[in-house]
Amino acid sequence: MKTKLFITLLFIFTISFGFSQTKDEPLETQIKDGDIIFIKTDKANSFLPNGNSKFNYIGVIFIEADVPMVYYATEPLKKCNLEDFKKMSIGGAFIIKRLIEQEELTGDVIAKMHGWAKAKLGIHYDNKINLNNDELYNAEFVWKIYKSCLGLPLSEPKELKEYKIEDINAKEFLVDAFGPKIFDEKMVAIGDLYHSTFLEEKP
Repeated sequence: MKTKLFITLLFIFTISFGFSQTKDEPLETQIKDGDIIFIKTDKANSFLPNGNSKFNYIGVIFIEADVPMVYYATEPLKKCNLEDFKKMSIGGAFIIKRLIEQEELTGDVIAKMHGWAKAKLGIHYDNKINLNNDELYNAEFVWKIYKSCLGLPLSEPKELKEYKIEDINAKEFLVDAFGPKIFDEKMVAIGDLYHSTFLEEKP
């Protein structure tokens, strides 16, 4: 009887300890290549709709020399370490999402994605929100890396006019800068990626 009780207690302790160790591990050790990080910052392009998300900035993570590095589209497209990217977030808020079907991210696919991201460093920001040119805006960069390297669009592009743009100044800027046809332009918003059914919150 005592032996069974001891084994039971030992099992419970082992499970509990293992869970707490996983939960308390530093974020950097739980990150995987291809993870997507969402933050809220005042550095974001204010005239683009978020698409029903409290976050307005996004990047994709790759591990380089054991350090998580975030690639993100700004002017120009650049990378920084995970901690510096998190510091850009108002109040330090962030969410990390991961592809649910991780088996799709084979070593070859990750290498292709990483190489694709590296090749885009220095690319100009896409103020014209055009999915068919070489420049990239914030959400477009992350959307395209998955579509180009994995054949997986994390969301379906929608015409700009389908999004809610409450800021009248943003609407006027878009019309003045690009003409009324800009609202027929298809785009992807950060909210589309945040609510993607292909992703789940991690870690």
